[in-house]
Amino acid sequence: MYALVPGAELMNRLKKFTTFMDMADDTWRYIFIFNPLNAYYFTGTMQEGVLFIQRGEEPIYFVKRSVSRAEREIRYCKVMPYKTYDDIKNYLTLNTFFPAFIDKGFITIEMLEKFNSCFEFGKIYSCDKALRMCRSVKSKYELDILKAAGEIHEDIMVNIVPEILSEDISEHEAAMLIYNEFIKKDHQAIVRNERQGAEQHTINVSFGESSLKNYRYDSPVGITGMYVTSPFLGNKNITLKQNDLVTISSTFGINGYNSVSTHCYAFNSLIDYLRRQQDHLVNLKNLTIEMMKPGVKPSEIYTFVMDNIHPEIQGTFMGIGEEVIEHIGRGVGLTIDEYPIISKNNNNPLVENMVVSLSFFACLEGYGTTGMQHSYIVTPNGGISINGSADEIVVAGKYL
Repeated sequence: MYALVPGAELMNRLKKFTTFMDMADDTWRYIFIFNPLNAYYFTGTMQEGVLFIQRGEEPIYFVKRSVSRAEREIRYCKVMPYKTYDDIKNYLTLNTFFPAFIDKGFITIEMLEKFNSCFEFGKIYSCDKALRMCRSVKSKYELDILKAAGEIHEDIMVNIVPEILSEDISEHEAAMLIYNEFIKKDHQAIVRNERQGAEQHTINVSFGESSLKNYRYDSPVGITGMYVTSPFLGNKNITLKQNDLVTISSTFGINGYNSVSTHCYAFNSLIDYLRRQQDHLVNLKNLTIEMMKPGVKPSEIYTFVMDNIHPEIQGTFMGIGEEVIEHIGRGVGLTIDEYPIISKNNNNPLVENMVVSLSFFACLEGYGTTGMQHSYIVTPNGGISINGSADEIVVAGKYL
């Protein structure tokens, strides 16, 4: 599955980005990209370095390590070695009367201070909005990878996971078995977040009320996890019992791009009360994906969903009490928390070929979490899932 990004794809991304920059500030001249993931998006290589983009000029990627690998993987821009910012400054000899644009969402205050103590730009602005918009609208190349990831992801979660669940298996054991299936199918073995300090694992398995143990990641689906310091994978001491709800959040990635989903299962039986909760959530999901069209504002979608919550899941939808999550979706691509966010405050219209993971959950004391999460492409006909639409709670177990 090792593959290089085509040069034409990289050049199209740069052209798209500079168009967004022109819309934001048509006087821009210098851009410095520090985030390795943003730099990968434009160059096709993951390095420690600084990507320099100058209006009308060929980009230059200043690389600390490894220059030789960067030269093999990059398709179109110049690669230069550097050790300190002084090396970059001396090579470029820029007119610092013009402002610099940087990806402020990634760079730390310490990095910024070191950078500008060297360059001495009069003003430094953010290019993050243009980066977010550029990456949020996927090309055919990106969509093809996302669809391939989603197809494998769906197959594992629908056809293999129910066979893994057995009485007295621990959350941790189940997570490791599922993870092994992911790796066998070429999962990239890493999950990336856009937000600094955010952490996530490929598989999170929760049995029963373990899924109500929230942690700092903003999802209504919780997990006890391995340790306080690692609320991921699953707990070795929590084992699967008769009638338990099982909630599994997972991310399957290929060539950098992520399929995100959450599936719910029940072990050997499912009571009517939980089935009704799931039916209400499926109804909300179906109404929502019909609205996932270009030009529709995320705030309109969020308000519509909140206005149509069935009375039986009022007070449990997307969390309990003060721990309710105030969004129902995030963009996915190179990270699992990209732009756009489907929330009441986002009034920027959706654009065709954005990809968004939509979440619909009810958190039920005494039982756990019901619901579903899938990843959808924004199209003129509404949201189209890349990883299936397994909406029912699957009843798994050897006594069926």
